[in-house]
Amino acid sequence: MKKFLTAAVMSAVLSCGAFAQTITNAFDFGANYGGGGEPGWTNNANAGFGFGVWTIFNNNNGSTIFANNFIGNPADAGISGMSTESFGLYANPAGSGAFVNALRSLNTALQVGQTFSFQWGINWDGGNGTSGNKGFNLNVGQNQVVNVNNGGNSDIQFNSINTGMGFGTQVMTWSFTYTNATTLFVSANDRDGVGTFTTNITVTGGISSFELYASDMAGGTQREPFWNDFSVTTVPEPSTYALLALSAAAFGGYAIRRRRRS
Repeated sequence: MKKFLTAAVMSAVLSCGAFAQTITNAFDFGANYGGGGEPGWTNNANAGFGFGVWTIFNNNNGSTIFANNFIGNPADAGISGMSTESFGLYANPAGSGAFVNALRSLNTALQVGQTFSFQWGINWDGGNGTSGNKGFNLNVGQNQVVNVNNGGNSDIQFNSINTGMGFGTQVMTWSFTYTNATTLFVSANDRDGVGTFTTNITVTGGISSFELYASDMAGGTQREPFWNDFSVTTVPEPSTYALLALSAAAFGGYAIRRRRRS
């Protein structure tokens, strides 16, 4: 009987352990597009899973306005902690109206308990005294719920409010967790390697798409923004673990009772 009891307990523990692992629902990274034989980061490309195709708009004419997307090395812009093959944007010169936008949808809108996260790296601002901007937007359906922007100084604005993040060149990881039907929890590490930014915002549903952008920046590689490691993940609730453990233990008890009857 002790052997059967031990088996029941082990079954419960193993069940919990198996389901405690983070589930990856969607993922993509720059190396899928930048190496030899890879598709390249172009309009309608999709080398990841769980996301829709990339939709890219720009007004690059190659002579007076320079705006486009590319796979490149953030270290060339002085950014540390990112893959040598990351998603980059440029849009210059300042005052020219240059812009590039890269949009993408999630195959399934973010569900309660899921987290959408990615890396973002920036160095110099868009150019002091200019209208240059770089950042990203998150949308619920047709409604923009998040705008994170870096403009003409080192400040990073979250929905037009200064995050208080200091200047630095370390990669930031931005995470957005849909905690309940009306709340999105936001967190990011500061690019100075010291602080963090966290907040909650009210939403009417899960994130369904995102947009990367750059516009009207002064020239210079150091001003180019980079992103990488887009993912949607799920961590099962602790109550789920408990239910699995109880189910496994109940099954073990059933096996013990059958052993006694036989």
